[in-house]
Amino acid sequence: MLEKIDVNTRILVSELLASYTSLGYFQIIKAIKDRHVKINNTRIGADCYVDAGDVVHVYVKDREKDHIEIAYSDSNVVVAVKPAGIEVEGEDSFTTRLNAQLETTGARPVHRLDRNTMGLVIYALNDATEKEFLRVFKDREIDKSYHCIVSGTPQKSATLKAYLFKDAKKSMVYISPTPKTGYQPIETQYKFIKKKGELSLLDVKLITGRTHQIRAHLASVKLPIAGDGKYGVNAINKRYKVKQQCLNCYKITFSFDAKSPLHYLDNKVVKNEVELFDLITF
Repeated sequence: MLEKIDVNTRILVSELLASYTSLGYFQIIKAIKDRHVKINNTRIGADCYVDAGDVVHVYVKDREKDHIEIAYSDSNVVVAVKPAGIEVEGEDSFTTRLNAQLETTGARPVHRLDRNTMGLVIYALNDATEKEFLRVFKDREIDKSYHCIVSGTPQKSATLKAYLFKDAKKSMVYISPTPKTGYQPIETQYKFIKKKGELSLLDVKLITGRTHQIRAHLASVKLPIAGDGKYGVNAINKRYKVKQQCLNCYKITFSFDAKSPLHYLDNKVVKNEVELFDLITF
């Protein structure tokens, strides 16, 4: 949406936008940096003064569309819901957008989701919280559960063990059923929930947390995830017109001992459940 502002006094563009739009400070700075602001029909890329008689136009994105859902927050932590199709970190990343919405620069992710995986991401709001979360993740004391839709014939439940090799140059991982040089052990558990046609909904829990683990591990046992363009089956994706990867981190269970500064979060469960079958055309 393009907003027009008639200037009636000398003022900084950032201050003008703060007064006449609903944008927060960091959103204003980003709009200026991204050259979404015009003064008398000339785009600017840095904050500057305007004078009475000038006309400012600013392009304001649909904030409701871009609004990030917060599943839980307190003074130490935020758990945000990441959509598919965006990196957790990097230029114009989910983290960048979250910080703009929160009007801070201090929210830091303590774990990752793949670009095309949706779901819950934990952010620390201070150094002490970040350090504590990194500790419990290292010690595997945080439980993350996922829902996914797969093709194939799953068991009622299974514990899968294998070995994973990460090829960073190709942004791919490879699975071996037996130990190999450079491969790391992985363990993935799943439970069957329900079936629709040839597709099944699974509840998956990571015992280890390697890059692309769920996607590659399930694909290696002939249970590829619907919509996965890297490890999935193109014929299945095309048949059901799946437009995004059907993998959602829907639940996180915190675990902190009595000595932890985050003990108040012990056994707390945060959820964001999505009906993944709604993403598929049957």
